[in-house]
Amino acid sequence: MKFKSIISAAILGSTAPSAFALAGESSPEPSRHIMNFDDVELSALIADVSTVTGYTFIVHPDARTKRVTVSSSTPLTKEQVFDVFLSALRVHGFTAVPAGKSTYRIVPERQAVSEAGMASGGANAFTTEIFALKHSSARDVAAAIKPLIAQEGQIVPNNASNTLVIVDYASNLPRLRAMLKQLDSDPSITQTISLKNIPAREMAGILTSLSVPPGENAYAVNFQAVSSDTGNAVVLQGDEALVRRAIDVSRELDSHDRTDDTLRVIPLNNANAVDLVPVLQQMAIAMDVRRAAGGENLTTTTIAHHEPTNSLVISAPPETLSALERIITDLDRRRAQVLVEAIIVEMSDDTARELGLQFLVSGSNDSTVPFVSTNYSRSAPSMLALAGALSSDTPFNNGTTDTNPFAEAAINSLLGLSGLSVGVGGQNGDTLFGAILTAVENDTQSRILSKPFNMTLDNGTSSLLVGQEVPVATGEVLGNSNTNPFRTVERKKIGVGLDVTPRISNDGTIRMDITQEVSNIAQSIATGTSTDLIFNTRTISTSVIADDGEIVVLGGLVQQTETKTSEKVPLLGDIPVAGRLFRSEGKGMGRTNLMVFIRPTIVRDRDDARKATTRSYRYLRAQELWDGEEDSGKSLDNFVNQVLGSPPPQ
Repeated sequence: MKFKSIISAAILGSTAPSAFALAGESSPEPSRHIMNFDDVELSALIADVSTVTGYTFIVHPDARTKRVTVSSSTPLTKEQVFDVFLSALRVHGFTAVPAGKSTYRIVPERQAVSEAGMASGGANAFTTEIFALKHSSARDVAAAIKPLIAQEGQIVPNNASNTLVIVDYASNLPRLRAMLKQLDSDPSITQTISLKNIPAREMAGILTSLSVPPGENAYAVNFQAVSSDTGNAVVLQGDEALVRRAIDVSRELDSHDRTDDTLRVIPLNNANAVDLVPVLQQMAIAMDVRRAAGGENLTTTTIAHHEPTNSLVISAPPETLSALERIITDLDRRRAQVLVEAIIVEMSDDTARELGLQFLVSGSNDSTVPFVSTNYSRSAPSMLALAGALSSDTPFNNGTTDTNPFAEAAINSLLGLSGLSVGVGGQNGDTLFGAILTAVENDTQSRILSKPFNMTLDNGTSSLLVGQEVPVATGEVLGNSNTNPFRTVERKKIGVGLDVTPRISNDGTIRMDITQEVSNIAQSIATGTSTDLIFNTRTISTSVIADDGEIVVLGGLVQQTETKTSEKVPLLGDIPVAGRLFRSEGKGMGRTNLMVFIRPTIVRDRDDARKATTRSYRYLRAQELWDGEEDSGKSLDNFVNQVLGSPPPQ
């Protein structure tokens, strides 16, 4: 109903007597209009402006209650009429928002702010613009210009990118741009201080700590101190007052003459004092020789280390001492770490098929039936062993079966059966007969996935082994009459092992010397009184270069083997169709796919280490949740809290 009433008001306004008067109707120039509205409803003004401009307006219900007064003494063009109309809307808290071709929505200003576009729609239209500040703080500038923005306009500072997002009338943006240009000017100056006694890096740290408190925004303070170790100087940049104060402080601190200061104890944070002593001694010898060549009195430089506190104790002339301090500062840096993750994937598929027929016909006692038999080495059970166990006409038969070795052999062959075995046999008078058909099909698939990983320092070596120590006999002595038997045993480590030495280059690549091994027990072989073991071993020793976080393949094996065996009776086994009765066939096929992948990740600081730890911890927690162990009271989070007394990685 409200929508219909608005349309009706617009139609009535268009048919009512217009408050516009045409000026210069006989002139060939574009039509001009004189506006005269005295305390009329805003809907009437909207209807007349729609008639003059040809624009379609969709009016907000709140606009019906407003009354406006507009008068002009000079003729206006159609564009000028529309600008005056937008100004009248702005006075009463409304604005026109484009909604299509020649179509506008008249809405309150507070609603138009959220719909303001990046392109200007006229001086009286809300426009969004982003200002990037280079020198001033976005938060401070936003507080300074907030009173200059329209009541319904908005200004949002972004401290992370030091930018301002401003939504305001397009007519007000030029003034804001000019003010921002003045506020964001660079008031900083640059000065260089040469130091004689204090190292430049130490002085830069002191001045930065005094001028920029911890946690303070650098844009707000506008001060920076950069050390130059080559010339032992500090470059200062910032506000003039801060730079002048820093110069006074540095001169006062550097005024102390360290000519007599020849002894220094330097604690190390990251480097090992034992490793630095040889390097520093070589440099000190070179500097002592250079001073002696210049005619100076030769003073020997002494360098020692204190292992419990990881400190260096240096006694040297002031020039040598200052140079050694700079070398120590460069070498005593936090070394990056490398997380090396390896993925070992091994998939195998083995199939085997066997089909064979054995038969036996033999006479016993005084029978004249000839002996005929087929027996194949790959077939089980043994036909001859079964016949010997059933026959009573054997040299081992004394009325009992305990001393018949054929009976034991027959039982062993029956225990080794696999697949399908169908047979028939018996004794008819003095004739012994039997036949066995065997059919076997075997299919074995395996997928082994291992993920060893370790973390080590740059240029450090790390070793990881997850496995067992297996005893392997290396010698055995029984002695005469077994008087002093003994056996020597060596233990062999088997399992998944990873040895890696990473080296980080200046371009961010990582060179790795890698030795990766996977070993396990294949089978055992009984030899006399001892048992020997056969091991499967897969080893890769290589050096590779990889980018940070890149997965590279180290090596692998793709192998396929096919084996065919056939045992047959000569001539009879070659007869078509019927020859199947006189032969045994087997076929085997094996496929092995082995691949080893590796991914190095550089861990430079605390945040990188926390991310790597959290990723591995989340993987374990996900497995725990998948297995439904969250409610058991023995979750990994509870274990970490109870044992380590700290919250788990998040």
